[in-house]
Formats: sequence, structure tokens, C-alpha cells
Amino acid sequence: MLVKLLRKLSNERGIGLIETLLALGISIIIVTSMVSLAIFTLRASLENKLLLSGTQISNQEIELVRAYRDSRAWATFVADVSSPGIDCFDSDCHMDNSAALSVESGAFIINEGSNEEITKSFRLTDINDDMSLVRVTVTVSWTIGSNTKYAHSYTELSDWRSL
Repeated sequence: MLVKLLRKLSNERGIGLIETLLALGISIIIVTSMVSLAIFTLRASLENKLLLSGTQISNQEIELVRAYRDSRAWATFVADVSSPGIDCFDSDCHMDNSAALSVESGAFIINEGSNEEITKSFRLTDINDDMSLVRVTVTVSWTIGSNTKYAHSYTELSDWRSL
């Protein structure tokens, strides 16, 4: 009886429906996993790229504020960043180096409208309450999907010429 069953099974030709469906299911799972991994890798790559760019932009903004401070007297610098139109102590500002280095009110958007849109701004804080030491806080932000990410940099500026 067992011999007859083995002969009958060995004489069957072709692939059965169950084997075909099983192979198709496994193939779909593998392809879906590969696509999911590719999407995850691209997203992680974009996140890392924007984090690196955000950090560089943040450091660059600090250097621009420092260069702006160094290009004028301390009293002029404080007056420029706390004037009625541009008050970097109460609202966001950004450095504009398109022509001459200047302070502008509000945040600045880099790559506006793309998926690599980055917003930069800085605020100033009077540390000593006499404007002799000012903290610069730079915030750079970007959005990936529904998540907003940030890079922050801090430094302190003083009237180093009077020391």
C-alpha cells in the first residue's frame, strides 16, 4: 500500500495550486519587506543630511552674528539689534549676507518649497542686565513628514574691545 502511494505521488507532474499560492505569498512578503527597507533608508538618509545641514547653518549663523559684532562698535551693535524695527531681544532675527552683512527681523527659510526646507533664526538675551554680555541662541528647524526637528547653538558675545 505504501509502495503504491509512493509510485502514484512520483508519477504526478506539474506544480499544484497550493504550491503556487505559497510561492506567490512568500514573494509578496519579500518584495514588501525590500520596499519598506528602501523607504526607511531614504528617510533616514534625508534626516541625517538635514541634521548635518542644520548644524552647519546654525554654526554659520553664530559666526555671522560674531562678524557683525566685530565690524562695528559694541554700542552700535547693541543699537542695531534692539532697534524698534528689529528687536532681536524680543523676536526672531536672522543675518542677511546677500550684499552687505545686516540683521533682518524674522526667520529665514532656506530651500523654500522643497522637501529640504530649513528655517533659521536667532534671539539675543541680555545676561548681565547691562548689555555687556549677550547670549546668542540660534535655532534651525526642518520638517520631515509630520515631525519637526531642531538644531540649537549657543554662544556669548561681549564688548571684548573694552576689556
